[in-house]
Amino acid sequence: MKFHPILFFTVTAIFTSHFSVADEDKEEARPEVRLAAAKKTLSLSPNISLVYVKGLVCPSCAIGIRKNLSKMKGVDKKRFKDGIDMNPETQLVSIALKENAIINKKDLIERVDDAGYIAVEEYKMHDDHLDSLKFKHDATIEVVHHTHN
Repeated sequence: MKFHPILFFTVTAIFTSHFSVADEDKEEARPEVRLAAAKKTLSLSPNISLVYVKGLVCPSCAIGIRKNLSKMKGVDKKRFKDGIDMNPETQLVSIALKENAIINKKDLIERVDDAGYIAVEEYKMHDDHLDSLKFKHDATIEVVHHTHN
């Protein structure tokens, strides 16, 4: 079979444009879906930082985010894939933490931003309810409580 470069590039262009358009059509998860997933994830996975990353709607989005976040101090690279697990359906990123590690919020926000996305908030379980720690541009947080039955 003879290689036809024009045919190859045409097929490649159609293939890649089809998938990029499909990814643009994907929407962010509804807040109630994300909150339920956050509560479940935090109850099943101890010692993680769970972050909502706006724009993370496809597996290919995850590559730059994983690369940047896995380099953070305190990430347990033995868990998940290089210490990072991502769910494009809920836009939640789980960062596996080493024992007693604390993630630098400013570093996290900058690393997600460098990958082209926005770190919106971090979720924590507090007693029987979910706390949402909304990130501000100066890396401070605003605590929001969510209750679930």
